[in-house]
Amino acid sequence: MYQNSRPIGVIDSGVGGLTVVRQIQRLLPGEDIIFFGDSANCPYGNRSADEIYALALRMLRYLESQEVKCVAIACNTISSLIDRLRGECPFSLVSIIESGADYIVREKLPSVGLIGTEFTVSTGAYEARIHAGNPDCLVVSKGSADLASLIDRGDFNRSVIDEEITAQIDVILSRAPVKDLILACTHFPIVAENFHRCFPELRLIDPAEQQAIAVKNLLVYRNLTNPQTRGKLTICTSGGLEVYSAVAQMLNLYGPEDSRVVSLEQ
Repeated sequence: MYQNSRPIGVIDSGVGGLTVVRQIQRLLPGEDIIFFGDSANCPYGNRSADEIYALALRMLRYLESQEVKCVAIACNTISSLIDRLRGECPFSLVSIIESGADYIVREKLPSVGLIGTEFTVSTGAYEARIHAGNPDCLVVSKGSADLASLIDRGDFNRSVIDEEITAQIDVILSRAPVKDLILACTHFPIVAENFHRCFPELRLIDPAEQQAIAVKNLLVYRNLTNPQTRGKLTICTSGGLEVYSAVAQMLNLYGPEDSRVVSLEQ
């Protein structure tokens, strides 16, 4: 029972990973969740691979101290380095990129657009995973240097966000008339309404849904699900708590029962 009652960890560069928490709560309402958003160092998408790896490892070490039973890497940018990180942890890591890309393969889509951070797009991680299962799928990607940071600081100014979304998606559509769009940054579903308003013809694909399914499948397979009726949520961040409280309310998360600022300085 001790193993079952241990929490699930979720990490992200900032507040966006709460969209993954929402999906996990929907599928696994009995699980305790410890979420860590590294807002003090957001955005990750404009950093080097070595910087991102070091920052992610600090969060994982913290969650190890909290005795988590697995960790959902909610950040697409971090997930692009999943192979480097897996050897560093005593628990399983569930990648949002792998979950999202595998869904595209199962759907047998002929083409798909993708918007993410510049780093995520530059790695080609989604394309590699999708093409491994469906070589014929056309993936049209565009990185945004600003959208994640706008959201992470709670800047939900409608016109500014709409302008950034429109500028990036127009580039994607100029390259191919895609009908489906991967939101390859967990910050972006927070402003899904803006995407729908600007491009109502596009079907939005949120990899967080598929990642939550992968977490559930992992826990069921290992007989690690928590039998309690309703779990608790702990929100940790290296930055300020105000935006996390606001987004948790926007996403209708139950809890959090505890919120704290945690220093990751070494």
